[in-house]
Amino acid sequence: MVRINLRLPAHLKALIEDAAAAGGLSVNAWIVRAAAAGLAGEGRTAVRPAATRKSERVVGERYSGWGR
Repeated sequence: MVRINLRLPAHLKALIEDAAAAGGLSVNAWIVRAAAAGLAGEGRTAVRPAATRKSERVVGERYSGWGR
């Protein structure tokens, strides 16, 4: 899991809170489901390969500078 900060207009936040409560979900769970549904609707259901996930890069994966 990762954490992000999300800025929403107050009226949109209130609508999300209402929708989440009506569905018996937390706001976080509702947003995760809405994002997943939106991406699935665009055909984006595949997971990126591990090598391109920025948060999972191995230390020392890149080289910089010069050597002899």
